[in-house]
Amino acid sequence: MNEPTRPPPQAKIKPSRMNLLLWLIPLAAALLCVWYACRDILFAGPIITIYFERVDGLQPENTLLQYRGEKIGEVETLNLTADQQRVAVTAKLDRFAAGLARQGAVFWIVRPEFKPGAVSGLGTLVSGNYINVQPGNGARTNSFTGAEKEPIEPIQALEIVLLTPKLGSMQPRSPIFYRDIQVGEVVTCRLSDDARQVVIHARVAEEYAPLVRLNSKFWNAGGINFHIGLFSGATISAESAQTLISGGIAFATPPDFQPAVTNGAEFILNEKPGDDWAKWSPAIPLQSVPEASISKTSVPNLGAKP
Repeated sequence: MNEPTRPPPQAKIKPSRMNLLLWLIPLAAALLCVWYACRDILFAGPIITIYFERVDGLQPENTLLQYRGEKIGEVETLNLTADQQRVAVTAKLDRFAAGLARQGAVFWIVRPEFKPGAVSGLGTLVSGNYINVQPGNGARTNSFTGAEKEPIEPIQALEIVLLTPKLGSMQPRSPIFYRDIQVGEVVTCRLSDDARQVVIHARVAEEYAPLVRLNSKFWNAGGINFHIGLFSGATISAESAQTLISGGIAFATPPDFQPAVTNGAEFILNEKPGDDWAKWSPAIPLQSVPEASISKTSVPNLGAKP
């Protein structure tokens, strides 16, 4: 008697959870790509071009743009201009920094700099050169001409002009002192139109502006003064340790002071102070002077009264 044939066994396929996890990996990768694409489109800032005469130390996709020490963008490309006179630096700003791309903004390269009386940019020895910016308030733009040096920040101040036969050790940012207190600084130095003298544009902080009168006397406070007297012997003096290297200017106002000056007033920058200038001690009311703005030098003015 024949036995009934049995159907062959059927394989039972059960879905594995591991297979589902394996599919999640490419799905997550695709979502990540979509996220990066959306971020670049939705959150990217403007592309700007800055033209510099030299860009040594800058590297594409490595050099940062900074403002107040915060990263605001990154250099993307470096290319010579068509006339090969400048380098076009293309940079992408972060979206939150888009407001900095305005006319009047000044970009400059921060490099380590060693010069008499000043050392700056030491942090770039570790982090590399970077581009800094001083904001403008004009219309939006994407093209800028880079500055070769850090600009002097504008402040409320009295602007004066000093005339001298030679520059000496003076330079931008050289200090201006009144009774050993720094009250201002040199802004620019240039030759006069006829090249017969040096024109120094300087500024005195607004709170100290009343000290400058029509009959105030200015003199070069840099270097060392050497004097030999018949009875006093040889004397050596200096206005301050800082001015020995970087140069500086000092001024005094007589007790019978004349009216205060306005912007653009011109003075002669004397080579040395007069014998009695250090003795002048007029009472001139000042505006409220913030404590943090007072800068005292390490060497007192010889002969000045307290």
